[in-house]
Amino acid sequence: MALVSFHKVTKHYGAQCVLQGISWGIDPGQHVGLIGSNGTGKTTMLQLITGDLSPDEGEISRRRDLRTGYLTQDAHLTATNSVLDEALSSFERIHALEKQLRAAEAALEKAKGDAEETERRLGQYGWLTEEFERAGGYTYPHRAKTVLHGLGFKEEDLPLPVNVLSGGQKTRLRLGKLLLGDADLLLLDEPESHLDVAATEWLEEYITDHPAAILLVSHDRYFLDRTVNRIAELEDLGLQNFPGNYTRAMEVKAERLKARQREYDQQQAFIKEREEFIRRTIEGVKTKQAQGRRSHLARLERLEKPRTKHRSASLNFGAMKRSGRDVLALDDVSKSYGTRTLFSELHFTQHLGDRVGLIGYNGAGKTTLLRMIVGQETPSSGSIRLGTGVDIGYYDQERASLTGERSVLNELWSVRPGMNEGTVRNLLGRFLFRGDDVFKQVNLLSGGEQGRLALAKLILEEPNFLVLDEPTNHLDILSRQALEQALADYPGTLMVASHDRYFLDQMVGALLIFEQDGVRHWEGTYSEYRAFKEEQRLEAARSKEKKPRRKAGAAGGTTGGATGAAYDPRKKERKEQRMMAEALEEAIRKKEAEIARLEGDLGEEGTFSDREQVERVGSAYARARQELEDLYLEWEVVAMELED
Repeated sequence: MALVSFHKVTKHYGAQCVLQGISWGIDPGQHVGLIGSNGTGKTTMLQLITGDLSPDEGEISRRRDLRTGYLTQDAHLTATNSVLDEALSSFERIHALEKQLRAAEAALEKAKGDAEETERRLGQYGWLTEEFERAGGYTYPHRAKTVLHGLGFKEEDLPLPVNVLSGGQKTRLRLGKLLLGDADLLLLDEPESHLDVAATEWLEEYITDHPAAILLVSHDRYFLDRTVNRIAELEDLGLQNFPGNYTRAMEVKAERLKARQREYDQQQAFIKEREEFIRRTIEGVKTKQAQGRRSHLARLERLEKPRTKHRSASLNFGAMKRSGRDVLALDDVSKSYGTRTLFSELHFTQHLGDRVGLIGYNGAGKTTLLRMIVGQETPSSGSIRLGTGVDIGYYDQERASLTGERSVLNELWSVRPGMNEGTVRNLLGRFLFRGDDVFKQVNLLSGGEQGRLALAKLILEEPNFLVLDEPTNHLDILSRQALEQALADYPGTLMVASHDRYFLDQMVGALLIFEQDGVRHWEGTYSEYRAFKEEQRLEAARSKEKKPRRKAGAAGGTTGGATGAAYDPRKKERKEQRMMAEALEEAIRKKEAEIARLEGDLGEEGTFSDREQVERVGSAYARARQELEDLYLEWEVVAMELED
């Protein structure tokens, strides 16, 4: 049974229709990405699901016992709680079971000497213990810490009171509480927006393995590709369903569009052929046939012409001057604020045409480095040199280059007053300003609209070195695609700091990665870097169980330094992998036996009548379960290698 079902739902805000005739539902365990341009009704959909809004037409049905979790900015946090205690408060059922267990222990103590009552109380206590274990009662503090660390909280942050946290930290704490809860359906509205790349990658893995149904609103296509198995797209007041992640869904959408275009073209050809027959024969011997075909055409249900999104014409960068080969040189650059060092000993050279992305955790110094490159800040030590003929164009997150009182059209016109209006409108169209949009006042635009305008203005200035700081912030997917198309035409040199990994994959071929121990250079795309990091992780997991290799010549040696003709290094590697698999299988058997023993200990009266003993055995049990999961993961890796 579906958790939530929409049946011909329509919603208006005043005279404006936002959603019309939507029939749709989400089933248990489904992970659905809800996408659409800004203003198409994504937040309205979430509020209709929670019941905060009611449909104007149609019905919404919810499963009777549905537990829904919705991430909102005003979700309650207890200001005096510590970060960890606030996270632990999510485990309401476990806390209730814990209280019942303590009460059952007290009742057992009182029942001493009464065999019948003791037996009854022991049965109740045993049942509560099993429920407590199934609910994760022995592991929930560890789970809470794991989630908080994954979302970017450090160990020293956990004792801090909630009221000293920043707005972004409070949002991450709300997200953590939501993930730790026991909702059947999670409604997540851009949960990655306050996270750096590392925390976003952690969240991707956590969501992927989460058993609850999830409806995820996001403009991060990379995030959608790794977390959802269906896409629901809001467009033209309706909703379309697609199977698969974002990339697969867009492939299916393109296939459907092609099919509709073929059907439309075939019908148009059919209509044209019939109309031509009618024109030629309406007054001849075949008049009755012509009249019949005219009647048939009148009854024919005409297909609507599919709306195709054609790529705009390329931008003309003919006036851009050329810089020298070395565009930027960073020589032993460091930056500190007081006793805090952001980075040090940074050496890097960017050449003409290079496209470099900056990634790393929040506060690592990416924006600071960009500000130093454009001259708005100075390094603490080292030097920054721009090459011959370099003309920088800088996009900052605050969009300081815009003049609020101007119209969109005049703001762009101010860059090149000599351009005709048609050319200016064409460029604005590339950035999704169409029709009367061009007459809007700049200070009345949304954050995303201002971002698009600032980028259009910057590109029109034709600098040969673009420096962009989070250019996709506040942009929906359609706007991000428009920016990618514009930058695809750009022939100059590019440096961009961004959390949008899909955008980075499209735009850059090298990375500067800001890590705790410094800044490293990676030659390749973000996806290649992530694959490299994953391989490193798997290699580390494999090496845990590897036995020391025998020294060369210890057995089956050679004479006179000659190598035996039958020697095959791959055979030796396969043998080592088989030995490793056997060692892992033995370790798994031992760990399973240990878990069985601990389960037996938990069931003994001598254990559950002693609270300290319960906690000790429970912790050992939780630790053994985690170790068993790690062993299974390592065994799967080795098994796959053997199969290959």
